[in-house]
Amino acid sequence: MTLLDLGRLSAWAYAAAALAGLGVLALLPPPRDLGALAVWNVARSGRRSGWLRGRDDAVPLGRRAALGGALGVAAALLAGRVGLGPGWSWPLAPLVGLAVVVLLGRVEPLAARRRRQVLVLQTPQALELMASCLAAGLPVRGACGVVVEAFDGPVAEDLGRVRASTDLGVADADAWLQLADHPQLGPASADLARSVESGTLLVATLRHHAVQARARREAELQVVARSVGVRSVLPLMTCFIPAFLLLGVVPTVASALARALSL
Repeated sequence: MTLLDLGRLSAWAYAAAALAGLGVLALLPPPRDLGALAVWNVARSGRRSGWLRGRDDAVPLGRRAALGGALGVAAALLAGRVGLGPGWSWPLAPLVGLAVVVLLGRVEPLAARRRRQVLVLQTPQALELMASCLAAGLPVRGACGVVVEAFDGPVAEDLGRVRASTDLGVADADAWLQLADHPQLGPASADLARSVESGTLLVATLRHHAVQARARREAELQVVARSVGVRSVLPLMTCFIPAFLLLGVVPTVASALARALSL
């Protein structure tokens, strides 16, 4: 191997290391000072604000653009190395970069998916507990505080925003309207905001929302259960196909070859 070959090899090694670093950078969570904004964006998962920007809870656009640009340049270099001319290889770079930006913007992050699933599981119990607290005579603020103290995770975080707002002097109706667009707590929060102003009883309404949240949870669990069979196909194939080849095909082929050679 000549020095030129070693130089080319090291250049490709550096490029691979740079691409790996950019991939890790793109998948890193946002900084801690943006934690509150990221949590609220995750709570509003599923919304899209443009085909280029992607989901509100997606990887930041700057990171996706850096990764897409690096992968585009790598694709162009690889296309040129396999023999394609500059007229075909370099126009490939912006196409690959744009595809990476758009696709990563549409993929739901793992943290957002886990948070959404936990939120679906916790919402029925949280609404039931809040309805029981109101039925026992607690005010809305007290019932919200009980739920925040009793739960851990996304429900406590989102209701904690309401509790913090009321502690800072924000009106109860305005504080509950902050969750009006919430994927799980939105309908109940809107009714709570109206009831704080009108003084109507909310126990039956909250229990009705709890029943609806429980139905959404059952539907979500059914979707997860149905997807288990699809996800288990690849591991089963990885386990059984090599065993079938070694136990069924290889002995048959070896026996046929041994008979053919012995003739």
